[in-house]
Amino acid sequence: MRLSFLILFSFLSFLQPSKAQKIDQNKSFRPFIALDEIFKKAEKENKPIFFEAFLPTCSHCIAYDKTLSLPAIKTYLDKNYHAYQLDLSKRENNAFLRSRKIFIPSTPSFIVFSPKGKVWNIEPVGEATNSVAGIIKLLDAAKNPQQNQAQLLERYSAGERNKENMISAAYFTRLSLDTLKNVALVNDLVQLIKPEEFEGETSFLLIQKVMMDDNNALFQHFITHIKNYESKFDSLEVKQTAENTIMTSLYSGRARSYSPERLQRLKDGLQAIGLKPQQIAARFIYLEVLIDLDKKLVDQAVTRVKNYYGGKAIPEKEKEFWCKLLKKSGSNECLLP
Repeated sequence: MRLSFLILFSFLSFLQPSKAQKIDQNKSFRPFIALDEIFKKAEKENKPIFFEAFLPTCSHCIAYDKTLSLPAIKTYLDKNYHAYQLDLSKRENNAFLRSRKIFIPSTPSFIVFSPKGKVWNIEPVGEATNSVAGIIKLLDAAKNPQQNQAQLLERYSAGERNKENMISAAYFTRLSLDTLKNVALVNDLVQLIKPEEFEGETSFLLIQKVMMDDNNALFQHFITHIKNYESKFDSLEVKQTAENTIMTSLYSGRARSYSPERLQRLKDGLQAIGLKPQQIAARFIYLEVLIDLDKKLVDQAVTRVKNYYGGKAIPEKEKEFWCKLLKKSGSNECLLP
């Protein structure tokens, strides 16, 4: 969606539960029915689908619910969308989002699908857009073939290099859990940022809210100049941002192919934000054992596990876990003492 960077990340507001109020059926939305029926009806009528993902006691959701209840919004939604509220306190709705590879970092969030069920837009929303005009502007862009996030991603793939559009597209890849495209987009975005801008607010927000991989010049500057960022931004947010990006990289499906140098760089990053050696080792031990086994270095993997426990007896349940991995070919005998 073509919005300013700050509006794009207006979901920075935190969830605050409210005991006094709770969201009920909003008259602007259709009564919720089976999800497969929702998509069938939308395709038949050739209308996009709008879900407001919410939590019933989220104070920001309650504030939005009041605006979404206004007659002007009901008229707009009736004309333009199959509109439903998606209650994230219900397990089946979270399962639906997982099945569609949609990540919701905060509520309320607006999710828009094409009439044929393709994800067009995922937009966590904040106070800046909680108005009739703000909501309609968001939803107009979300269903616009030239403005929605999926379209911006296609334009990037076709060679467009508009910085603002790329930020929106990269954000979309994060919320739609498309790591490979996210990495490519972020790497290209970093090329458009001047080194003297690396410590600015836009660059920090890019790391904090968009980036899913550490292997780029911006993150490497960030992690090696962490004190500079802590002096400009909230220290806890800076450290959490660093840890989140490192752990996302570490838990990536690509991590088993990382070089020893890259793994050490990730460890150094965790050390830079104050994690203790044993905490760092706990995050890496399983991956490093898998890498050893991929290379057929069974004895090295066994030694690595023994060293991790420092010569102490391995707790029974943990030993059972490791023994399932650490066996010689054709044998069921555990290689751990």
